[in-house]
Amino acid sequence: MSDRMTPMAFEPLLTAVLEEMRTQRSVFYVPAAVPKACPISFCGGRAEDPVGPAAGPHTQLANNLAAAYAAGARIFELKTVQIIDGEDLPVAKPCIYVQGEAYNVEWSTELTVAQATEEYIKAWILIKLLAREFGLGDPEGFQFHMSVGYDLAGLKSPKVDGFVETMKDASRSPVWAECLNIVRAHLDDFQVVDGAYVDAISPHICNTVTLSTLHGCPVAEIRNMIAYMLEEKGLNTFVKCNPTLVGYDVARQVLDDKGYGYLTFDREQFDHDLKLDYAVEMLTELKALAEGLGLTLGVKLTNTFPVAIRNGELPGETMYLSGKPLFLLSIRTAQLLSHAFDGTLPISFSGGIDSHNIAQVLSVGIAPVTLATLLLKQGGYKNLTKLCSLTPESVPGQVDCAALDTLVESVEADPYYQKEQPRKTAQKPLDDLACYKCRNCVDACPNRANKPLAGLKKAVHIDDLCNECGNCACFCPFGYLPYKDKFTLFSGPEAMEQSGNNGFYLAGAGFVARVGGEIVTVLEQLPQELQAVVKAFL
Repeated sequence: MSDRMTPMAFEPLLTAVLEEMRTQRSVFYVPAAVPKACPISFCGGRAEDPVGPAAGPHTQLANNLAAAYAAGARIFELKTVQIIDGEDLPVAKPCIYVQGEAYNVEWSTELTVAQATEEYIKAWILIKLLAREFGLGDPEGFQFHMSVGYDLAGLKSPKVDGFVETMKDASRSPVWAECLNIVRAHLDDFQVVDGAYVDAISPHICNTVTLSTLHGCPVAEIRNMIAYMLEEKGLNTFVKCNPTLVGYDVARQVLDDKGYGYLTFDREQFDHDLKLDYAVEMLTELKALAEGLGLTLGVKLTNTFPVAIRNGELPGETMYLSGKPLFLLSIRTAQLLSHAFDGTLPISFSGGIDSHNIAQVLSVGIAPVTLATLLLKQGGYKNLTKLCSLTPESVPGQVDCAALDTLVESVEADPYYQKEQPRKTAQKPLDDLACYKCRNCVDACPNRANKPLAGLKKAVHIDDLCNECGNCACFCPFGYLPYKDKFTLFSGPEAMEQSGNNGFYLAGAGFVARVGGEIVTVLEQLPQELQAVVKAFL
């Protein structure tokens, strides 16, 4: 099996989503929902609610973004793009491990920059169509925010600069024209969308960027990157800050008090990262610059937090912490910066948002909020629907520092943030390769690579959509590795040959399957429990 995703072409993506919405009112197995209204004005635009996926595994592929929109997301922070991409970007696999808190060893999109550009264009158009055709919301009521990194030279490279300019205005991109032409050719498949609506879809995908920097990036480099995005690119800019701003002693005490004393990190990473006084000085200067340009400068809180790999959770020596313990550090980072600017510094928040804290965070004026860890747990994208139902009626226009202080105090005393006990794994059942006992692997997959088969109570693994992140394995109560153990649909003979999985591919009107090392081409020669699986695709 390849550990690289193969994005779906736009035409089959479009037709599959339309068919699923009409027959099941879902998008990639995520039930469609109209979110509770909690509108925000943000960076010259608006969003029907301030919630969505963070730059991460849920914002790489067009199908991921469409599924998140169906669940209620209206703010999308696209996966980070950088000069190193595709096969040149080493990503150890598995790269995600969730056990109460979450860890990862991936950092930017695994696609090439050209592929990422195409995926975001496809997703933008697809969501515009979904909103209009199925009444899921205002087609102008959602925002895409691009994310780029990690140094000024990389931002100025033709590859990354071309991405940025295309996200600002995709009208000159061949992909834009190709996708719209495909939609026009399928207008008979729509009941509400017409040619005039398609022609009016705005090619201006992003006017806001999240600027990612590596741990230890010099303050002068960060400053120059922000200034470049403001002055040269004309973009509202949010710089992603590290939770190390709270200082080593605070971080150690906070995590120890909540049962995370086993996490290993040292003072050196705090010494090399941006310090609070330098951050305030830099942000004060650049905030004034942004305002003079009619733009917004803010911070994204926070980056993930590096800790040592001690028990083989993931490959390598260092992994990046998120989830509840990251919230403990991120909310304190927000407190420090908010007081430094009397609440006037815009804060986009991501670290550890969940159903327990989303209303509290939004109510103090921190918005929008994006998340990844909760979407990697049971329920997956459906957790977005729950979060959207918990938003307050409105969000203050700036941070209320006194209310934020109260929130931080409540978090310190809240037993919810104590370390969770690890889950127990049940004995593996003697079951078929298309197990559907809990659906966890279907819901927890960010790429929608485990497809439920309607009416069969079975699921099949889609090889092309899988990048072997390993998240599904974290939630199999029977200890399976679904991305390896589940019966797999391959794109063709080469893909099956490269994989060790049992599975099949379609060949003309028939199929070729491999089960236990044996090749099978006759339906009746398959184990009975797999015959219905293959038949569903013939």
